[in-house]
Amino acid sequence: MPFQTIESVLFDTSFLLNDSGDVDNIIKILHKDRVSCYISRTIQSEMDDLYYVGRISKQKYNKGLARCRKARASLLDSSRNFLQGSMTKECTVSMEQEHGTKPGDAHNDCSILTSSLYNYIDLILSEDFHFTSMHTDKVVDSVIDMTCERFDKLCGEDILLLNKDGFLAAYKEGQVDLEVVEAMKQDVRKGSKVLKKGNK
Repeated sequence: MPFQTIESVLFDTSFLLNDSGDVDNIIKILHKDRVSCYISRTIQSEMDDLYYVGRISKQKYNKGLARCRKARASLLDSSRNFLQGSMTKECTVSMEQEHGTKPGDAHNDCSILTSSLYNYIDLILSEDFHFTSMHTDKVVDSVIDMTCERFDKLCGEDILLLNKDGFLAAYKEGQVDLEVVEAMKQDVRKGSKVLKKGNK
């Protein structure tokens, strides 16, 4: 399988708040390779909400913010338009089919996915098992397939979804080995929260 060049990365909330030092090492690698880093308003809001309702400590919250600063992570364009709205609807339907979720349960996931697709992000780093599963790959494919004919902007687009371990195994000097990525994908559904190894 081919390699995919990585020029832009979005950090999910679960990645930024993960306790592992691997996260900091990955940020250093991305900075060294001059990969552009981003967060979305949804991710910013998730971090704020987790802190303000007491689900994460001030120390962890500040660490997440510090990681954003170290990565020089910019905020994605947040302007909502018909294209993103249509993509989000397609995503919600596909998440329900692939993950067995209720529409409201997939709102933040779909917001992150559609914002990333709309802004041509190459890779999302997330520690949520369901988000980096083979089923979410199918959601991305579905969103692109269902909207491409109406919106040429999406034709030929794709996005990789990796956790820190997948990144460290597959990434080297600005490229990701897609064969390694494929081998590490797991059969995890958000609705059932079942974790098992599987192949596409």
